[in-house]
Amino acid sequence: MINAFVWHWLLTFLPYVLACLVVLTSPPLSGRTRIVELGLLLGGALLLRLMLLPIPPVLSPDAWRYLWDARVTLLGYSPYVYAPGDPHFIHLRDFVFANSRYRNVPTLYPPGAQLFFLVSYLLAPSNLTVLKAIFAGCDWLTCVVLAWLLHRRGKDGGFCVLYAWCPLPIVEFAIQGHVDAPAVLLTLLTLLAAGHAGQASARGRAVTGFLLGMATLVRLYPALLLLALVRRRDWLLVLVWAVTLVAGYLPYLILGQGQLLSPFESYAGSYTPNAGLPQQLSHWLALHTSLNPALLHWLEETVIGAIMGGSALAVLWLRWRHHIAGETAALLLISALFAVSAHIFPWYTTVLIPLAALLLSSSESELGLRRPIAFWAWYFACTTPLAYFFMYERDWTLYYALVYWPPLLGLTLATALSLYRRVRQ
Repeated sequence: MINAFVWHWLLTFLPYVLACLVVLTSPPLSGRTRIVELGLLLGGALLLRLMLLPIPPVLSPDAWRYLWDARVTLLGYSPYVYAPGDPHFIHLRDFVFANSRYRNVPTLYPPGAQLFFLVSYLLAPSNLTVLKAIFAGCDWLTCVVLAWLLHRRGKDGGFCVLYAWCPLPIVEFAIQGHVDAPAVLLTLLTLLAAGHAGQASARGRAVTGFLLGMATLVRLYPALLLLALVRRRDWLLVLVWAVTLVAGYLPYLILGQGQLLSPFESYAGSYTPNAGLPQQLSHWLALHTSLNPALLHWLEETVIGAIMGGSALAVLWLRWRHHIAGETAALLLISALFAVSAHIFPWYTTVLIPLAALLLSSSESELGLRRPIAFWAWYFACTTPLAYFFMYERDWTLYYALVYWPPLLGLTLATALSLYRRVRQ
């Protein structure tokens, strides 16, 4: 059943790619025709999401866990302390409990995500469709914000089709109901606030810090945008971001009597076949060599540190030397994080698509790498649904050959060509 669903899903990428090619290769429209084009793109995006809302989750039961977390929070228990299988909740075991997974582990979803769960549960207790409607609404607003960002920068708003009609976020949010939808929306709103005409004002920097804090409270990866957006003596943005985080975590620290971080550690330390490249390297060495496990762990952590540290230094240098845009820095940092993460599921990568759309619409940078970076980030995100074919397989070699190696080789070649042209000049 899952494979049949995924095959049909993958087939929808064909008309999507065709629509993207039509928009990207056509000259930008103006006047009323531009308004009509955006109306069709955004209206079509809304219709696609609304049509799929009634379909129950097929590939992942995560959304049921969201409802469970909201239920126990409203009863005065911390979902970071009490797992669904705790004896305290025997009387609560119903269809929500039956459909949830990881019943013996406390939640890993940050407080900002819990806020969306609570809003949904207060509106309609145990109603999965309402929860998915909230996420689908956030997802559609992401399309609107992306179109507005493109317009503000004098670019073709039609480039929003890359995200608005992409089957990846449509299915992962409207059907599967994953919480990444508000994280993507808040990430784009952060970029919008940072690039606003009044960004130099204290109010503008405070708003940017608040939005970034809210994004970090939903998913942790937006914290990387600090390296992409913070300027010299930008203390207000950092302060508001930090205060927002404290305000989000404090209620759960009180509710859980100080316990909060252990669930994150238990999830982060586990190995899965869809892990990033350092984990795959360590796992391969463990199978084919007699290296000490402690040495392999040290090697894995060293590679992770080198990739993330190198990416951070590269972004800081590019901001100083070439004044790269916030979305370029964000895409580089988030891509690096995904490359080394212990778990890479398809819905994680949805944030790469609007960032790629912003880069593809921009003029080429001095290094000549903006468009290759954007294309391969888009490619990586759109091919990650292939993972569903391998969920019950032991050998993921073909998956990595199709999803990871083309971007790595493509970016290596693009970088080499760019450096060669610069040397020749």
